[in-house]
Amino acid sequence: MNPFWIGNLSSLCAMVTDSLSARRKTGKGVLVMQTISQILYLLGAVALKGYSAAVQNAVSVLRNVCAIRKRNSKVLEWTFVIVALVLGLLFNNLGFMGLLPVIANLQYSLCVFRYRDNERALKISFVFCTIAFSIFNAVIQNYVGTVSNLVVMVTLILYLVKNKKPANP
Repeated sequence: MNPFWIGNLSSLCAMVTDSLSARRKTGKGVLVMQTISQILYLLGAVALKGYSAAVQNAVSVLRNVCAIRKRNSKVLEWTFVIVALVLGLLFNNLGFMGLLPVIANLQYSLCVFRYRDNERALKISFVFCTIAFSIFNAVIQNYVGTVSNLVVMVTLILYLVKNKKPANP
């Protein structure tokens, strides 16, 4: 089968798995489904030669497995951030465009560390991630990933605008 179709079909299956994760009733159930989705995104990125994104997905799989097994600590969190950054730089085969998934994951991880209880900050950070991944996916011809990220981005922006907090006097 053609790598283009493998990459896009893998992303389609990952999107379905992401949707199924939203229906899980436990944190562990969500993490399991998201781990499966990250594996599918990883396969799609490898098929389309988006290696910097593939290593981000691989690190996410390992991070989720640790979370499922309740192995969490600041040291482990920072280890995953540093490993993702280093591997993303080492496996970047697309110049600046290959840095987009690395930058997106780095800024989101740092946002989670700093603003983990601030839903609005996390959603704004995730908007940046969806923009970066939309561009990256378009470059590697992962059109399913591009469209899904754009849909999530628009949904997040509409939510943020609709639920804008009033300015403090």
